[in-house]
Amino acid sequence: MATSDAGTSTTGESGSENGATETMAEPLPEWALGIFSSEVDRVGMSFSDNPYWWGKIEIMASGTVLLDMYVCSGHQERQEFRWKLAGDGRSLAVRPEPPTDMFTFGNGTQVSEVIIEPGDTCDTVVVRYFTIEAMNWGVGEYQRGNVCARATAPDGCTFTFEWCDGTPPPPCE
Repeated sequence: MATSDAGTSTTGESGSENGATETMAEPLPEWALGIFSSEVDRVGMSFSDNPYWWGKIEIMASGTVLLDMYVCSGHQERQEFRWKLAGDGRSLAVRPEPPTDMFTFGNGTQVSEVIIEPGDTCDTVVVRYFTIEAMNWGVGEYQRGNVCARATAPDGCTFTFEWCDGTPPPPCE
């Protein structure tokens, strides 16, 4: 994943970091609802003999964010977080439960902050995370769609990306 110096932490009207509201009185923004994958653009492609890390994020109206990490066709880890709508109404502040100042996000990355924002298109979300070790912002883009990896050999790293339910998500507007 690429890194960026974009974004800084601010305190919003609610007094909490990034202006995140303390309750979920507001509904989940429509842009955020659903399952997003880092590999939507690779559906139909096959890979072999090389460890390949990828992920999916599911954002639920209940306030839960699930991050699933994979190596090749094998599910490695599921991480569960809570989201709160930021004061701008356009982004989600993501935290573990119970909240801590530092936590693991993704493949062992120690972070102090994770923000999910709408992407440049209606079917993408951008995940920004502030890494403790590098003291900078990492960025990942995920596209709407539930992607799975089907192993085509016993090694698990010979696989093909496909839609989990057999069909791509409907186009967004």
